Amino acid sequence: MMACARTPARVMVAALVVAAVPSAAAQIEPGRTYTGREQISDPQLGLTLTIPAGWRGRLAPDGESFVLEYEAGGGYMVVLADQMTETEARHQMTQPVDVGGGIVLTPDGPVQDVAAGHLSANYTVRGAPSEFVGTVDVRLTQAGLGVAFILLSPPGAAQVQQEAMREFAFSLGVTEQTAQGAGRNDEWEPYLRGRYLARYFSGSSYTESTELWLCSDGVFHYDSQSGGFGGGASGAAQRRGGGRWLASGAGKTGTLLLHWANGERTSMSLEYDYERDRVYVNGERMLRGKNERCR
Repeated sequence: MMACARTPARVMVAALVVAAVPSAAAQIEPGRTYTGREQISDPQLGLTLTIPAGWRGRLAPDGESFVLEYEAGGGYMVVLADQMTETEARHQMTQPVDVGGGIVLTPDGPVQDVAAGHLSANYTVRGAPSEFVGTVDVRLTQAGLGVAFILLSPPGAAQVQQEAMREFAFSLGVTEQTAQGAGRNDEWEPYLRGRYLARYFSGSSYTESTELWLCSDGVFHYDSQSGGFGGGASGAAQRRGGGRWLASGAGKTGTLLLHWANGERTSMSLEYDYERDRVYVNGERMLRGKNERCR
C-alpha cells in the first residue's frame, strides 16, 4: 500500500509507495515484479499510477516500499505518498534526503513549479557507488496528499529518465477511496477467513520470512524460515506445519489461536491500524496477499 509516513524528510525514501492493482488486475503480491504500462493503485488513498515503459518494480521485503529500476540499467525510481500541504512540500524539498547506506541527496537549486500542484527540484547525490544525479517531483492532490517521485539516474541518462518520471507523475489519478480491512466494529474471525498473511525481512547477511494461510474451513498452514546468506546459512531455522485456527475479538484488537496438529497451541495478538489499513500479528506488520493455497 502507499505508505503515509509522518517523518517525511527521512521517510521520503525509506518508506516508498506500493499499491494494490485496480479491479481489472490482481492485487499486488509480495515477490511479484510489475513492468511498464501496468497500472497500480491504492484504493485506501484513492490513487492510481501507470508504470512507464522500460521500467519495472516490486514490493520491498518489509512491505513499506516499492522500488523501480530502469530495465536497461543505471536508473532507480521510488514513490511516496504523505499528508502534506504545498507549503510543507516546498519546505521538505529544501532538505537533504538520507537514502540509506551512506547515500544522501542534497538540494541543488530552487524548487520549481512544473504545473499547478506539481513541484520539482534537482539534487546532488553523494555516497553512491557510481555517479548519479537526483530529481524529486511532488504532485499535490485536492485531498491533501503529496505524492513524491524520486529519481536517481546516471548523468548521461538523466534527461530520458526524467521524462519517464514526469510521465509517471502525470499518470497519477485520483479515485474514490474504498475501505479495506476489518471495519471498526467488525469481527476478526470472518475477516481472516481465506486470508494469506506474510512477513519478510532482509538485513545484511540475514533473511527471514513467515507465511500463514488461514483457510475458510478453519484449517491453517504455516511456513517460517530464517538464516544467513552470502557466505553460508549458519544458524538457519525452519518451521512448517498446520492445524486448526480460531480468532476472537472485534474492531482494533483481537486474538488468533492456532491449534497445531501435534497438540501445541499458540496464541497471537491481533491489531488493525485503521489510519494506514495495516494488520499486525504479535506486533509485527503482516502483508495481505492472494491466497493460492486454500479458500
